[in-house]
Amino acid sequence: MFSLHERSRRFHEKLSQEVIGFCIFALPLSNTTHLTVSLCISCMTMIISQRWLGEFVDISVSPKDVAHILTMLGLEVESVRFPAEHLQNIVIGEILTKEQHPNAHKLSVCRVAIDDGHARTIVCGAPNVSQGQKVPVALPGAVLPRGGLRIEKRILRGIESDGMICSQAELGFTENSDGIWELPNDAPVGKALAEYLGMDDVLYEISITPNRPDCLSHIGIARELAAYFHAPLRLPRISIQEDTTLHTTDLIRVYIEDREGCHRFAGRIIMGVTVAESPQWIKDRITACGLRPINNVVDITNYVMLECGKPIHAFDLNTIAGNTLIIRKARDGEEFITLDGKTRILDSSMTMVCDAERSSAIGGVMGGKHSEICASTVNVLIESAYFHPSSIRRTAKKLGITSDAAYRFERGVDMGTVVFAADRAAELIQQIAGGKIAQGIVDIYPIPHPEKQVQVRYERVRKHIGISIPNADQRSILERLGFSILEHDETSATYRIPSYRIDVDHEADCIEEIARLHGYDKIPLSHVSRVQLTDRRVPPQYTPLPFAEKLSSFLRANGCTEIITQTIIDPTSAFFFTSSPVRIANPLGEELSCMRPSLLPSMLKTIERNHRYGRKNLRLFELGTVFHSVPHTHNTCISSIAEEQHCVIAFTGTYIPYKIWNSQERAVDFYDAKGLLESITHILCLKSALLQPILNPESYPMFSVNTVELIVQGKSVGCAGELDIPTLKAFNIDIPVIACILNISALHTCSSQQHSYTPVSPFPTVVRDLAFVVDNSVHAERIRECIMQRGGGYLRTARVFDVFSGEVAQKVLGNGKKSIAFSLEFNSFEKTLEDTEIDSAICSIVEHVQSSVGGILRSA
Repeated sequence: MFSLHERSRRFHEKLSQEVIGFCIFALPLSNTTHLTVSLCISCMTMIISQRWLGEFVDISVSPKDVAHILTMLGLEVESVRFPAEHLQNIVIGEILTKEQHPNAHKLSVCRVAIDDGHARTIVCGAPNVSQGQKVPVALPGAVLPRGGLRIEKRILRGIESDGMICSQAELGFTENSDGIWELPNDAPVGKALAEYLGMDDVLYEISITPNRPDCLSHIGIARELAAYFHAPLRLPRISIQEDTTLHTTDLIRVYIEDREGCHRFAGRIIMGVTVAESPQWIKDRITACGLRPINNVVDITNYVMLECGKPIHAFDLNTIAGNTLIIRKARDGEEFITLDGKTRILDSSMTMVCDAERSSAIGGVMGGKHSEICASTVNVLIESAYFHPSSIRRTAKKLGITSDAAYRFERGVDMGTVVFAADRAAELIQQIAGGKIAQGIVDIYPIPHPEKQVQVRYERVRKHIGISIPNADQRSILERLGFSILEHDETSATYRIPSYRIDVDHEADCIEEIARLHGYDKIPLSHVSRVQLTDRRVPPQYTPLPFAEKLSSFLRANGCTEIITQTIIDPTSAFFFTSSPVRIANPLGEELSCMRPSLLPSMLKTIERNHRYGRKNLRLFELGTVFHSVPHTHNTCISSIAEEQHCVIAFTGTYIPYKIWNSQERAVDFYDAKGLLESITHILCLKSALLQPILNPESYPMFSVNTVELIVQGKSVGCAGELDIPTLKAFNIDIPVIACILNISALHTCSSQQHSYTPVSPFPTVVRDLAFVVDNSVHAERIRECIMQRGGGYLRTARVFDVFSGEVAQKVLGNGKKSIAFSLEFNSFEKTLEDTEIDSAICSIVEHVQSSVGGILRSA
């Protein structure tokens, strides 16, 4: 059975030739927490315009239904926005007459036509109002975006005003304005202002997962909807008028030296363009999608990218020395000024687009300052190339550059759109900026990518999805997604995979596409087949949910707040725990390059961040997975990597996190953590649980000597104590931190016991106090064990209530000595105890303590 884990893993292997850790090290399908986190980390949110989509596919359902359909197709719609929502009941009107208000010299009385059969009387105070103007009119019932004023019929100095003539500021388009907004003379009277401005649109904010770069465009989303609705997909028809007197090959020469970094390079040339402001419809579209208009040529390159998903770049042709472009590796230490005006230091791993003298652009990441399109540009070279995803990702991360182009390139663009994008941009530039398109296109494609073919077996589809989907329906679904049938028979069909589906390689991928388009919500739960593991290695055993919920409920009830942090951390933090952490082969950055060997570093970073914001009194905990390298012989789900569930708890500040009038503040200390750990052993009903000083400090780095470890049935499963000062300094924490660590996976293998009811004795309890003088090396717990062993059947508890140690104790008790006092409680369920019975038990206890640990009963 295919899985999202396997699908994501294969995609990243192909994308980077090395596995990205946070995908391959996700939890099994039974627990999707880490999968969700990893996808959220890498998703890109893209804004899609429904009006723009309507050019490619007919949409006849409501925006709410569109959002639901896209989400069910695996394209999560995070929000749906209506830009015209704040312009309801605002229409275009024409001022027929303007007269002075009889009772106010600064007001005017206007008769305004809005094409509803009669003119309205509107009182206006703007100084620039005049007869014949086309203006926005807010009708009664409208609510102005600025200030929330609701428009109603009102009497203004004795004259009824039936609406309001608005300024740009009042409608929220500018901060300030000197008067009413005068619209162009051709503005149609009575038309809704939002429709006239092109704002009667629906914007979908869609989270696109890394394995679906084909959906980072309007055509990509339209293709998904067309497949769902069984509707035709209308792609732009490109009509280029080339000038036969100009030849592209005479104007530019292109050489690819770095064939590993650049697989294909296409170029179009437009001569004699006029760089100016873009038409309003282009500015509106790219602005709605979150981009800033610059000029018509640059805006068209962004428009094409948003339309078809292929990033392209425009060069000022006159700045290209020698009419030559060379795609090569940068030189170590080479300096380059990018479009944002910053100087970047390059290295030999980066792919550059260079002319005969210098670098002109960082391939697929950002253009150069000296070759940018500006007002003086006359001749334009459109670059449309395919750059290797991992090369782009490494370059962007090293240089700290985040761009829409780099984001798309590093996830993989459609090789099939390289020429299409260049032609589309050339067509639009000629239409909008003028100029002549040179004849021909430069298209350097030294090593063509082979087309992918996959055979899909009908019966295998039905077996894996769990329901019967007819053969013809299976073929129909894949054909609607752009898969071409090469051949088919009664048992299977062979498809050519479209170039834009870089995430599809295997039969399982095609099966998932069939399930996705058929509808996951249409698959009855009773028919969902179970996942069968073909590998002998099985996923590690995780604590059942009731156990984790029991622990987290207990901690929350004790005033702790749960946090959730990433499973990937920086090497410096990882090295606190191990010299060989699990490294990510191709990380997003050095700060996220190791799988965490412990929850503690992330906890300390959370504490440090809260301290910076003034929150000193913290009680935090986290339940999560940690990762360790193990020998290949270990039976683990992933070779050489073991996963365990841990819990970390941390206290800082005061024991009571807020001031109380009748209690004194005190700082949290070691005993708070120790007491919490003891309570957890009781809550979880652990058998043979023992707290003792840490025998092997290397097992719990970061902790000071004031630490105890929890031993359950002979195994160390956790610890509690103070973190050492070097650790706190390393994380910029200047107050003590008390922490507990529990290995929940180890606890899961330990046997537990059931709570049993013990009735309260009706007979009185006898309390005796004993103090023993022992060597400083003797622990109180060891003495308590001796007491409980020889206390007899009537001894119920033995608790430490006093410790006398230090310099004063040395003088009184002798060198190397201390005194530990215990309170003993004796009780019987059958009778009142007599002194002789208690005295006999006391004598036995004293003799056993003396023979076992050398303790002498202290007389005074």
